[in-house]
Amino acid sequence: MKNWGLYRFLLSFFPAEGKINASGLPPETSGAVEYVLRRFRCAGASLSLFDETGVTGTLAFGCSHLPGTPAQPGTVYRAASVSKFVTAMGAMKLKEQGKIDLDRDVNGYLPFPLRHPQAPDTPITLRMLLSHTAGIHDGADYNGGIAKGVPLTQLLKGDSFTDHLPGTQWEYSNFGAGIAGAVMEAATGTDFETLMQETVFRPLGVTATYYPQKVRGDLADAVRILPRSKTPNFNAAERRARPLPPAEVNPEKHYNLAHGALCVSAPELAKLGIAGMTPGFLTRESLDEMRRVIAPFGERAHNLSQGIGTFILQDSHFTAPVMYGHQGMAYGAVHGLFFDPETGKGFALLTTGASEARRGVLADLNREMIGVLMGCNNER
Repeated sequence: MKNWGLYRFLLSFFPAEGKINASGLPPETSGAVEYVLRRFRCAGASLSLFDETGVTGTLAFGCSHLPGTPAQPGTVYRAASVSKFVTAMGAMKLKEQGKIDLDRDVNGYLPFPLRHPQAPDTPITLRMLLSHTAGIHDGADYNGGIAKGVPLTQLLKGDSFTDHLPGTQWEYSNFGAGIAGAVMEAATGTDFETLMQETVFRPLGVTATYYPQKVRGDLADAVRILPRSKTPNFNAAERRARPLPPAEVNPEKHYNLAHGALCVSAPELAKLGIAGMTPGFLTRESLDEMRRVIAPFGERAHNLSQGIGTFILQDSHFTAPVMYGHQGMAYGAVHGLFFDPETGKGFALLTTGASEARRGVLADLNREMIGVLMGCNNER
């Protein structure tokens, strides 16, 4: 949408509904968060604050399903593009274990060739795929084919490549990030779900999955606030009723997981945020590598740059010089995982649906939540 001013104006006519349930938060923080959630017409949300020692506070607001089911701190959500940060953590761990090389030609891993048609002699690497610099974008073939399970190689024959060449420019791509997961699967000989369970989730004691069918407990819907959804855009019950795919290595099909399919609760996502903020699970060198600027977002967002699966946020709106993490926006839901390694503080926010208004790339909701929760200047 181009006219965000009109969107914000129209959104102001919707009532700010929902009850709040907070634990471990000072009343002033809880009140400030509630104000932001109501201001951005959030349908439901779960929030976890964390520092280097663990989760320091939780909050739930509104509903996980409309109408009626209250969101809980442990409600599970489809995390959308926040998944990309978690995928990058998995890639860095595999790199530390000597199982993958971020700068190796992925054709050495995949059972089929991956080349930009205008640069047949230029290798595409995992580093490129994880930083949106591989010359791959989300064309009409990808957007129409992913829900149908169209094989990866068939999508590569369509409009999935950019006009610029690999390694020369940033262009955000869900397809490229999904292919990174397929490469990790092919390189290790382990299906992506099992690979992430063994490499990331179990070592960290995190409960998460890429398949809604495997979620235990409440899995939230996702709804669009404007125009108002009459039915969920992400229907949790329908997703859970689908047959569970077999646990097999299948890069042709498993490009649809790493980019946005992670199902996780806010406290569990906070554990992943801590592991991505503080050395331990990953080495200091790996964390520094993830946070190193590979490409700026350019005209789309002057305050953001791209690392390995990581948003690098530098904004005069905030007093912190630099923050890291990732945003997720899909089906009307707006999510965020952001942290400041200098203060050792961060938050994980997952929503059922909220205002999708943004200035550049960062959603207004995430921008305001960073200001409230990270001790940053929040004046406009």
